[in-house]
Amino acid sequence: MNTQRTPETDRLYDQGVACMRAARWEEAIVILSRLRDLTGAYPDVEALIADAQLKMEIEQAGVPAAAPPPKSRPPRAVVFGGIAATALISLIVAAILFVRLDASSVRVAAQPLVLNLTFPTIAPTRTSTPAPTKTPQPLPPTATSLPDAVLPGTLGVRLAPGERTTRITENIAVILDASGSMLARLDGTPKTVIARQALIALINRLPETTNVALRTYGHRRADDCSDTELIQALAPLQRDALIARINAIRPVNGGRTPIAQSLADMAQDLAGIEGNVLIVLVSDGDETCGGDPVATASMLRAANSQLRISVIGFDVEQEEWRRRLEGIAVAGGGAYFDASNAEQLADALDQAIALTYRVFDAQGKEVYQGRIGSDVRLAPGVYRIEIGGDAELTIETVIVESNTTTSVELREDQGELRASTITDDGVQP
Repeated sequence: MNTQRTPETDRLYDQGVACMRAARWEEAIVILSRLRDLTGAYPDVEALIADAQLKMEIEQAGVPAAAPPPKSRPPRAVVFGGIAATALISLIVAAILFVRLDASSVRVAAQPLVLNLTFPTIAPTRTSTPAPTKTPQPLPPTATSLPDAVLPGTLGVRLAPGERTTRITENIAVILDASGSMLARLDGTPKTVIARQALIALINRLPETTNVALRTYGHRRADDCSDTELIQALAPLQRDALIARINAIRPVNGGRTPIAQSLADMAQDLAGIEGNVLIVLVSDGDETCGGDPVATASMLRAANSQLRISVIGFDVEQEEWRRRLEGIAVAGGGAYFDASNAEQLADALDQAIALTYRVFDAQGKEVYQGRIGSDVRLAPGVYRIEIGGDAELTIETVIVESNTTTSVELREDQGELRASTITDDGVQP
């Protein structure tokens, strides 16, 4: 996956964060998912997407309606007690009426029969009436205190103000495309001429202590996938001789593009070389000889962790070709640069060989690699930085805080690199 940042990816990132702040979760998920598919240069994107999905689910969650309360029924004891009292009262009334009727029809000498019937008063049973059951009301939504989206911080490595350094990658091996397609013209000039001029300008700027190798392909025979040649074996720079060899390279109409084979051959050329090695491939097109340069780059990188492969796509016509060239750089642990004209090609060559740095998280996983002067957005945490080939300088503990810029400034002191870490608030202890 691409690990480079572009103005377009920065714009998408800023839009996604703005949507998070405005609680537009669905829109944030769409924008950040698109950013994730385009590049892996923003390690916190996965966490932001997960946070937006969680908050959207919480907002959409509801409480089910409560069931109506059961109807209140009187206890059975109260019902049966009422029926018994009513029956007893009816019997007493009937007895009194019977006695009165009998006394009025029969005259007796004796004292009239007086019925003094005393009945105990039946005290009504005090039955406690159950309180009506309250109808459950829907609970109001709980105001859940969710943490704000964790904003990333920015980490960069740069030269201290006023500092100049000639440090570059120690061992540089260039593979220059000289296939038939390089005969095409760009702004009226053959692309092969532009490429030669840019490479010669680079050679003139390199320190004499730099070791340089050069290989090319497609320059001797048409339709020949074995046409790849080592022009200069890795050796200390000899400017005049190397420039003469570069000027002698002439593409052949119909020359093929054996990128995978050229990478494998260059790795063989560099066998036994100690220290950091950078292969820079300059090509305007795709593999045309059936090889798999991405797999080859991955294999070479796995075999030698000190070897990196960077790629410069020069006036690449098709997006599919560009993606495959970029895949070579990703698999080879290097960087991809796109150049559409002479000025951009010269700049890409300078960037490709510049001193680089790598960033590792707390688990030791590499999360970024870039040239001095570049920066990256990272989740807050503790990171380790290795600068230059063979970890020329290692900074064990660099703290990245949320929404804060952390810069590592480099300076040379008696031939050695020194570093200081600075945040928005000042120098870190």
